[in-house]
Amino acid sequence: MSTFLLFAFIIISIWLSLFYAINQRITTAQTAELNFVPYNNPTFGIRIQYPENWGRLDLSFLQNDSADIEFYPLDDASGALSVRIQVQSLFPSQNMTSDEYTNLQIDSTEGKITESNPTTLANLPAHEIVVGNSVLKTMKVWTLEDGRVFTITYEAEEEDFQNDFPIAQRMIESFQIIE
Repeated sequence: MSTFLLFAFIIISIWLSLFYAINQRITTAQTAELNFVPYNNPTFGIRIQYPENWGRLDLSFLQNDSADIEFYPLDDASGALSVRIQVQSLFPSQNMTSDEYTNLQIDSTEGKITESNPTTLANLPAHEIVVGNSVLKTMKVWTLEDGRVFTITYEAEEEDFQNDFPIAQRMIESFQIIE
């Protein structure tokens, strides 16, 4: 009986591994098929590529010293999936290092941080955190450059986070800070 259970466990493990690999390839293929278009904001010196079938809400014109641009799929009625770019100027009195800013962000984050890693954003040293709760999962990536903080936030429902991540990742990888 134990030999049969071991054999069944091995077969199920192989099947689940194959299922996961196929699902990842399908998601990657779907992302590759998407047509991405550029968004440029010369006022805040940023550029990013986003899916052409997504909407964009740009509230940058409301404020002089910060930008808030949200990208979202037009066919997602829940509104949970989005990629948001924020650009904020640090006050001269806030002369912070990247590590100090990171510690401040981590300390002020609500929810459980499940990941916290150094990374890069726009070819600059950056930091990334993933925060989860029972409904939404959020990934934030930020970097500091010339007295400004550039933050990209990817948010999706917990069960959809991994499936939609390749789109967000492609957007984050395309992000540029321009002069």
